[in-house]
Amino acid sequence: MKLNPPPWSYRSFSRLLPLLFLVSVWGIEVVVTWFFGNQTLAPLLSILSLTILAFFCSPRLILFLTPFFVAESYFLIFHNSDYPLVRSGTVILGGALAAIVSSARLKLGRQRDNISSILRLLPTPWIQSDGTGNILSIGPAMLDILHLQESQLIGTSFFSLFSTSDNRGEFIRLFLDAADNSTSHQDMPLSLTRPPHTHFNASISPLSTSKGSSVLIILQADSLPPRINLSNSP
Repeated sequence: MKLNPPPWSYRSFSRLLPLLFLVSVWGIEVVVTWFFGNQTLAPLLSILSLTILAFFCSPRLILFLTPFFVAESYFLIFHNSDYPLVRSGTVILGGALAAIVSSARLKLGRQRDNISSILRLLPTPWIQSDGTGNILSIGPAMLDILHLQESQLIGTSFFSLFSTSDNRGEFIRLFLDAADNSTSHQDMPLSLTRPPHTHFNASISPLSTSKGSSVLIILQADSLPPRINLSNSP
């Protein structure tokens, strides 16, 4: 039986990317020198490479790679630059700033993951959607009310869950206001299409999670139908 090769992973990509940028700095410097003379672009290219790597690599990896970019820049320009050591030294500053950016990115990612984990523990019905109303995730309490699996709702329109009523247009307007202007709105009356006649007061808030910027709708019902344990249902 022939085994399929493992899928290309983000981790593999992030490991190969630094080597790609090191080779690119050398290649661009050589090509530019060949066509336009000695431009000594290697330090600038190294700083740009480290800046881009900050969005893919860890701070430790950035600090580990910085000396390699410094050494490469120095050896590429020391014959043609008046101050090769000083210019190559600027790459150290670029690497330090890139490490700070990478650290802040990871910290923000952890905060977003924590928010997602807390949402999963909320007993209150909630729905998270993108700025156009497509559902990104949905709370367990809301799934119990709808008697559906999450996979059946991800990617569908949030607005299709609610029946047409006099206030539906106003709700959509306030939803878009929350998505576009990061404005929260409270106590919007809504009614579900299934199960029918289930009335909610909705609170709409902008939210940043691991899935990016989105809108969180928290629902408070006057009377909820009995919950169904989906794990035990046929």
